[in-house]
Amino acid sequence: MKTTPLKIGGRSFSLAFTLDAMCEMEDAIPDFNVSKISDFVRSPRGLKTMVRIMAGQGELLEGRILDVDDAWFGTHITPAPAQIAQIQIAVLQALSAGMAMETNDGESGEKDLVLEELKKKETPAG
Repeated sequence: MKTTPLKIGGRSFSLAFTLDAMCEMEDAIPDFNVSKISDFVRSPRGLKTMVRIMAGQGELLEGRILDVDDAWFGTHITPAPAQIAQIQIAVLQALSAGMAMETNDGESGEKDLVLEELKKKETPAG
């Protein structure tokens, strides 16, 4: 699985959105709903929690153990709009990479099957 790099407080982390990450978000974020996951990125508390959870998963995938907690992220992420935007972009990229699925149906490139299902549900005929 692909990880997304993110630098915070002079340290580099790898972010990954996995099933374990989604389960942990479900436990940690009140009213968590995977179909509204991008909404949590806009909340400071949701963003911090998502970074910690996805950093834990990304670091595991890279063969490392995350050695920081919510408090560390909270004190090393400044509320500066430029830094928040950079972190939000990294989190959204990690979410997108985690939800992307490759298919072998003869088409070139990747097809996001989860996104296709969500689109079907949004249409009146879906």
